[in-house]
Parts: sequence; structure tokens; C-alpha cells
Amino acid sequence: MDKSSAVVNTNDHYLKTCILNEVLKKTPIFDSYETFCGKVGQNAMLYPDFEFWYYRFYHRKMDFDYDRSLDPVPKTIMDMPVKLMYKITENLDPVDRAYLRSMNKSIKDIADSHAPIFDKIDITVFGGGLYWELNDKRFHYVRKDDGYILFTPHEDIERFIKKGLEYLTSLFKIPRIQVNHLSISLYYPTQVLNDILPLPFHAKSVKLYASDMNQIFPFFSALDPGELESTNSRVSYSGDRDQLLRFFATEQFKQARTVQLKGYLDENDLVKFSHLKSFKCELTRFDQVDFRRVREIISTFKQFESCEIERVNRRDMFQIRTIGQALGAEIPFGPLKIITHRYQIPGSNEFLEFKIEDESYYCTIKIVKVR
Repeated sequence: MDKSSAVVNTNDHYLKTCILNEVLKKTPIFDSYETFCGKVGQNAMLYPDFEFWYYRFYHRKMDFDYDRSLDPVPKTIMDMPVKLMYKITENLDPVDRAYLRSMNKSIKDIADSHAPIFDKIDITVFGGGLYWELNDKRFHYVRKDDGYILFTPHEDIERFIKKGLEYLTSLFKIPRIQVNHLSISLYYPTQVLNDILPLPFHAKSVKLYASDMNQIFPFFSALDPGELESTNSRVSYSGDRDQLLRFFATEQFKQARTVQLKGYLDENDLVKFSHLKSFKCELTRFDQVDFRRVREIISTFKQFESCEIERVNRRDMFQIRTIGQALGAEIPFGPLKIITHRYQIPGSNEFLEFKIEDESYYCTIKIVKVR
């Protein structure tokens, strides 16, 4: 602020004249205040005082020497009865309540008295920044220049992502935060999110995507095993068997009901799925698969309801026939897209119904238990 501003911002009459001029020009109040601060300095007058004089002049009350000390003290939101504030915050959705709690400590305490239960939290990291969705509201934090995303060197992206995460970090610090569905996708390799989830984090279902399982574990291990019902873990590289074995050893996997897992398994790995109601997975494309063994293993699962198994047609372009023949299904002549097969579970009145489909470069085997 220059010297002239330093002088005029102490001249009460001049300040009010500036406000009156804005009123006479019919400038909206927020734009007026911005112009006012640019002219006389940011600290010349607080917005509530500016607002008082703006609307007083607007209603043609031109007494510059009006004594405001005779007026009742203006009420603020903090003068509202606590019960009423509690009722208002109760009816806000979790996203708006999370924003409201940043206003001041008293409002924060009232907002935090409601358990924040989100339907969806979706976080995506990519080369230009990150975005996240809270229920149906989407937020972006991306670098732009003239409307175009800038792809910057590795170090710059890391710092940029950290800057955006300042907003998310405060969200996950809300006491007792819960979410029905959590999704975290890392399209850019980074570790800056590794500690973002509180321990334990309460989520009913989770979808995680990264380049390998090691990037997924920090999030997966933070989840409360007792509440997690469904998990979907996808990686762009799934060749590390040690990572899969580590995944199977987690309590989160052992207590889940539904699992989707991208990673090449052999048929004996399916034994580890015996506690699940449903699952989706991939079988190895490098070694032979004993499909009768697959059927035998799944037929012993007590909680089983359905599954979908994929296998790439790597060496066998007629794999649908190979699978059907292995299971003893009736195979018609001519081109095949679908084979169905029904298998009675030994010593039971229950059946497994198979639907084998040729999807060009891979086959899917959908199995449903019929009770």
C-alpha cells in the first residue's frame, strides 16, 4: 500500500465517500468491496463494516456521522442456539458438513458430533495432478496454462500432488469418518498418498488400482477387516507371485465376502477363496490349467454363490473347446461362442452351472451355484 492509501484509510469521511461512490455506480457489493480495498488498502475496513455503510447509503441514509454504538450488537451465527445449529448441521450432507467444520472451532465441534458417512470417496492421481469425488461432488487440482494441462518433470508432479492433498488430508482427519465405497487409482506412481487413510479406516467396499500390488498395500492394510465386505484390486503388472501370496495373507482378504483380483493364479490358489460368496479372478496363462480341479475345488465351498474366472487364449485359440471337453460338457459342431454345463455336487442336491464364453482373446467361465 502506498503513502496516499496509508493516509486516506484513516480518514473516516473519505472511506465512507468511497463506499457511497460505489453505491451510486450501482456496483454489486462484493465487487465494490474489492475495488474499495484496491483503492484504500486491505485493512482499511472490515467487510461487515463496509456492508453496513453500503446498505445504509443504498437505502438513502446519508448521515456520515451516524453513531453505531447506539445500535444493538449484530448477531453472528455463533449466537444461534446450539440445538438449532445441531439440527442444521444434521441435515447437511457429509460434503457440506466437512466444509463447514473448517469455519471455526465451535462449528467444527458441532459438525463433528455427527458421524460423517460418505457414500463414495473416489481419488485419482494422474500425470497432471489429481481429482477426487465426494458422493456426487467432484473436485480437481490440476496444473493448467491457457486451458491445457501441463505435464511436468517427476519432482514437480510430486510437489503438485502434495499441494492438492492438503485438501484431502483435512477430510480424512474428521473423527469417525466412514465410507460405503472407497476408490483409489494411481495412474502416476507416487507414495505421497500412502499415509492418507487413518487407522483403521472404515469402508464397506474398496477398489484399488496401481502399477503393482506393493503400491496397493498401504491403502489395503489401513482398512478395517471387520467392516470390509468387498474388495477389487487391479494392477497393470500382475506377474509377481510373492505379492499375491502377501495379499492372500491379509486379514482384509480373509474376512471379505466378495473379491475381484487381477493377477495370474494357478488352480490350487482357488482354495484360498473358500470363504467367499463371490469372486472374480484370472488363471495363469503360462502353465496348463486342470479345469476339472477348478470345478472340484469350487464345489467344496460352503458360502459360494457365484464367480467369474478369466483365462487368456495365449496358445490355444480354441480354448473354449478345451475347457468344455475337460469338464465333460456337450460340445456342438461348428463355431462356438458359448458352452453351458451343469454339474451336480457329489453327495448333494446342489448344482454348479457353468457358462463358458469365448471373448476373442480370452475366455470367461461364469459359475453359479444352484441350490
